[in-house]
Amino acid sequence: MPGTIHTQWVLISVCIGYTVLLPLAFISLAKRIGFIGSLRNMQRKERILSLVITGICIYSFSYVMKGWHTPITMQSFVFGAAIMIFISLILSTFSRISLHSIGWGGLTALVSYFSFSQPDLSWLFALVVLLSGLVGTARIYLEEHTPRQIYFGYLIGFFTIWTTFVVRAL
Repeated sequence: MPGTIHTQWVLISVCIGYTVLLPLAFISLAKRIGFIGSLRNMQRKERILSLVITGICIYSFSYVMKGWHTPITMQSFVFGAAIMIFISLILSTFSRISLHSIGWGGLTALVSYFSFSQPDLSWLFALVVLLSGLVGTARIYLEEHTPRQIYFGYLIGFFTIWTTFVVRAL
């Protein structure tokens, strides 16, 4: 895939479409027809439905990226994000794990992976770790999750993305 500015904007637009707009549209539709009652305090079945929708959209985007021959690191991150969503889906049937922490753990893994090859990103790694801690603390303060749900979610996110990078690099 050529690296033109136009091509990059198309990729960014498609990324936003698949990972933000499409899930939001389907989840909004599910709320409108009564499958989801509240976006704030989702019950287990509502949370699972949202994860299924999001997981399918993100996995579809990873498939599109592969067809466009995007860099393997980008493909690995998006594929790892889809895996994170499906792991979250499985865990959500048993527990109310923190999806915020899973996402921040995955982002931390992404930045740490690039920090090894580009040491000038160490400031970004520190910022992501700080923001992860703030978000986790806020979730505990708001009594949305227990510390265990926060820590476990963060570790799942981190190790899922990190493992995806390592496996795909082989």
